[in-house]
Amino acid sequence: MIDLKKLQKLKKKFMTSLIRKLLNKKIAILLRNLLSIYPKYFLINFSSKGLSVSDAFFWRTDNNFKTLFKFTNLLSFFYNDKDSHVEIIFYDKNNKFLKKILKENIILGDELLIDKFFLEGIEDFGVFYIFHKTQNLHNSIIRNSCYVGYSKDDNLASFVHGNVTSATSDFSENIINFGISCRSFFKNQKYIVQNYFANYDKTELLIHNSSNKKIFFLINKINYNLNSGCSIIIDIGKDNTAHIISNSYLLRPIIINYKSNFIDVYHG
Repeated sequence: MIDLKKLQKLKKKFMTSLIRKLLNKKIAILLRNLLSIYPKYFLINFSSKGLSVSDAFFWRTDNNFKTLFKFTNLLSFFYNDKDSHVEIIFYDKNNKFLKKILKENIILGDELLIDKFFLEGIEDFGVFYIFHKTQNLHNSIIRNSCYVGYSKDDNLASFVHGNVTSATSDFSENIINFGISCRSFFKNQKYIVQNYFANYDKTELLIHNSSNKKIFFLINKINYNLNSGCSIIIDIGKDNTAHIISNSYLLRPIIINYKSNFIDVYHG
């Protein structure tokens, strides 16, 4: 005798699984994101194994800034992998490769000072990524959302942790997948920074495009655009807040408030 209720449950389970598979096909994700229908914010296959995920961390050496990066060897911390190492890769604001460094023999944590001397005299800004590498097998995905400190005029640094997931790389390979943040066809994504800036001397917004195409956005009704992988610093002066409208699903800025000789750095 056929159990109709059980058959219906199996049919429903099959159809749900089929729909999920179809919706997660590359072309389906593209259409979902462009039309803002059940969008996927990041192009990451979460069933992957041995994957290192990095934010795009801002570095600044302009206007007498120095950047201090504090990070942890997660493979050593979680898996006691003594053969693992860390790669940190630097790009300028126009997404031009600058340099790559390897940090080996890290038991747990380390730090790196990024100033104009470290970058061979460059006084500007851009982003860098951190990836964990090993030849050992670890069936996991890790994201290192480290802390970055910004010091101006040699004053005490203000620290902020990672902001937006931006790139991935396999533990054992050198291929990097950039542009993993998603965007919409329409400029209909709203983001309002939950802070009031009126009491500061000025405010800057540090914005990076982590998608694979140009993005378009407004900040306090002023139009901007930004090519893939590029970065921009926008001085909004003494505006009371930052109201962002864009076609990026998570255009979250790093914010710097200035008050006399002090700065406060955080993400929105």
